[in-house]
Amino acid sequence: MRVKKYKGKVFGADLTAAEKKAMDIEIKRQLAEYERNHAIELEAIILWVLHEQLGFGEKRLRRFHDGFAPEIDALLKRYEMDDADETWLCMKKLKDVGIDITKWA
Repeated sequence: MRVKKYKGKVFGADLTAAEKKAMDIEIKRQLAEYERNHAIELEAIILWVLHEQLGFGEKRLRRFHDGFAPEIDALLKRYEMDDADETWLCMKKLKDVGIDITKWA
């Protein structure tokens, strides 16, 4: 790394390719850790909406949660992977049946 200075003050740095890659990996790891810490809140929102709008009871909510939790874990692991441009599998599967959720957002 080459530190950029002007009049004794640091204003930037030039990183090598290896340093940039290491930094990207660490950022992705920290993002996944942050998301893991907040995933329970996301799950609670989804379960509440399913209960309020579709009338899901405890049994259906539990069945949904048991199927949803592994998908959240897989998504978080994807954040830590090197290939960030790869389309998330669930988004691709939805597009295959004609549903593009990016248009809904």
